[in-house]
Amino acid sequence: MGVQPEPSPITVADADVFTAFYHGEYSPAVRLARALGVSTPASEDLVQDAFLRVHERFSELVNPGGYLRTVVVNLCRDWHRRQGRERRHLSAVEPSTPVSLGARELLDVLQRLPYRWRAVLVLRYWADWSEREIATALGCRPGTVKTLAARGLARLRKELSP
Repeated sequence: MGVQPEPSPITVADADVFTAFYHGEYSPAVRLARALGVSTPASEDLVQDAFLRVHERFSELVNPGGYLRTVVVNLCRDWHRRQGRERRHLSAVEPSTPVSLGARELLDVLQRLPYRWRAVLVLRYWADWSEREIATALGCRPGTVKTLAARGLARLRKELSP
């Protein structure tokens, strides 16, 4: 077993850079979590957790923004898993009542998609990530991203067609 090196402490200059990074990335990160189907209070908590993880490694990160978004995606996935377990344990799934308003209806349908389908669609079409970036964040191959996107779009077309 190797000994993990202790992370280097953040200097005052790094702290100023991190503060600026935080202020610039907080709102987009919360919007990303919301788009991935996490409730507003939970998305804010997840983003705070993501920033803590970035802060721990900030001085060694080449692309802290990319790392932050990847952490947010992974935390959202974990949040959805926990929610699913809680629903199964409680055996009480709330019925979703879609509102027939354009964007709201789309969000309702997105909420009903399996997490990976929803994540691929949101990251691809809302966050404008490449297939490779999505594959890295979700821990799968780019071909899997294409399949998940095709299935998600097919379900959206089916659910949203008149």
